Amino acid sequence: MCGIIGYNGTDNAIPYLVEGIKNLEYRGYDSFGCAFDSKGKLSVKKDAGRISSVLSKYPLDGESSNRGIFHTRWATHGEVNRVNAHPQLDCSGKIAVVHNGIIENLEELKNSLQNHRFVSGTDTEVISHLIEEEMKKGKSLENAIISAANKVKGSSSFAVISSADDSIYAVKNGSPLVLGVSGSGTFVSSDVPSFLKYTNKVVFMHDGEIAAIRRNGYSIKSMIGKDQDHPVKTVNFSYEEIDRGRYKHFMEKEILEQPALIRRLLENSLPAIKKASKLINKKATVYISGSGSSFYAASIGANMMIKNGIKSVAVQSQDLPSYRRTMSKNDVVIIVSQSGETADLINSLPSVKDLKKIGLINVKGSTLSNSVDYNIDMSAGQEIAVAATKTFIMSAIILTLLAYYAAGNEEEILPDLKLLSLNVYNIFVPSLYKAIDKAVRILKNKDGLFFIGRGVDYISAQEAALKVKEIAYAHAEAIDGAMFKHGPLALVQRDLYVVSLITKKNASTTSNNIDEIKSRGGKVIGISEESDKSFDFFIRSQPAGVFSFVTQIIISQLLAYKLSIAKGIDPDHPRNLAKSVTVK
Repeated sequence: MCGIIGYNGTDNAIPYLVEGIKNLEYRGYDSFGCAFDSKGKLSVKKDAGRISSVLSKYPLDGESSNRGIFHTRWATHGEVNRVNAHPQLDCSGKIAVVHNGIIENLEELKNSLQNHRFVSGTDTEVISHLIEEEMKKGKSLENAIISAANKVKGSSSFAVISSADDSIYAVKNGSPLVLGVSGSGTFVSSDVPSFLKYTNKVVFMHDGEIAAIRRNGYSIKSMIGKDQDHPVKTVNFSYEEIDRGRYKHFMEKEILEQPALIRRLLENSLPAIKKASKLINKKATVYISGSGSSFYAASIGANMMIKNGIKSVAVQSQDLPSYRRTMSKNDVVIIVSQSGETADLINSLPSVKDLKKIGLINVKGSTLSNSVDYNIDMSAGQEIAVAATKTFIMSAIILTLLAYYAAGNEEEILPDLKLLSLNVYNIFVPSLYKAIDKAVRILKNKDGLFFIGRGVDYISAQEAALKVKEIAYAHAEAIDGAMFKHGPLALVQRDLYVVSLITKKNASTTSNNIDEIKSRGGKVIGISEESDKSFDFFIRSQPAGVFSFVTQIIISQLLAYKLSIAKGIDPDHPRNLAKSVTVK
């Protein structure tokens, strides 16, 4: 992991690739490196740290080359240091490889290369040596890459540049790779935003394929040498959508985009949701699966299905195969993924291959979007910040609508959706920011805090706690209000802060928890539609019927964002995290 971009064409590749790799920073990384052709030889520059820091040590100003590959690394094998940054080279220094994924048979492959000298702690380096070994047998670079790729087990997508060949080669297996086709050349990248400024014409590679990217075009083959003909597609979002604009951070921008996205969903997406609901048999069970924030969205969806009389369960992505014996042929699996490349979900798909699958995936052309029977467009647009905000909200809303449509109860919920589309705008008033700023001044000096709620409010609390962990680096734990007396109450002591998420339905029962906290010296921040005398701080939410969880969570997102800023943390690029988790 985590970001790859390459270019081969008639223009100078360097400025394209510098800008492109910066557009992949959102994926998370700890090191940066590049390799490009320099008068027939490979020039390699790399180090641990941010792109800007590495480029200050090894400036590329004035460099000119028609082809190159750039990479951001998110460490899985080997420490974060210069030697382990990609590209990784062969013994001769003529073959450079950048790689996303994990090689599962690393030791076996290294043992087969006893005559090669390994210098890094990465698994990636074995690929360059495998290619070198195959070329010693008289194979062309392309055929040597194919032979090497066929020996590698695990999720491993990689790009190769060599001084012995004028092309760039890219192999897809697991982690995403997409080609960008422009008039001056061809890009290969982990994600479209890296080259969107220069072309919106794309070709999505499939697993088990190799692309040869030449100065005047490209070709794609299977790993047995069969030519592949994929259509060139036009992506429907603009470069402006991935530009931060007037905002200081992408996360702020994406939080504030949500009211408009909800309005757009109401106007455009209901027919597609209704169509998808026809795949759900009301007598069957609906399994909703995702990871991280997508799992909490799945939990809201399962809760709403059950409320409408449909058996449902939210399942962590990696646990989906464990439920196979409980599944029947009429059951439905709903896949929720921001990236469409979540490794645990992809690895779980074979266990449900014979069941109907509905996708709720934000990236068209991704592995998961191509693996479902029907995909509902999440309508969230490109999400750049690592922590999910708008993709979570849109997933949870769509799953709620899907539950009501599947049960034939959509007339009950449409007024609430319209109320949400109005009241979500009413969140962002000066008094909200004032209340959040007041809470942040206290919380920034605290080591941890609790979030509590009941029913769907508890799921909102889980997502809120996750946001604080992700971007404010504070221990935050969500507790079901109904379970508070069964153990967690022992942790309450003087000046412990608890954020209580309360919708009108659960106000009376949650107030009992607040009394228990206050009587033991704890402090309560209430995110609620109405104030309560027992709150130490009050942050007003807005009513939206069944969708009241939406306004709660948006406020929680803002709270986490402001807390991150107050602690001097970059909320767009939290440490140790990646946007697209493409390894197990």
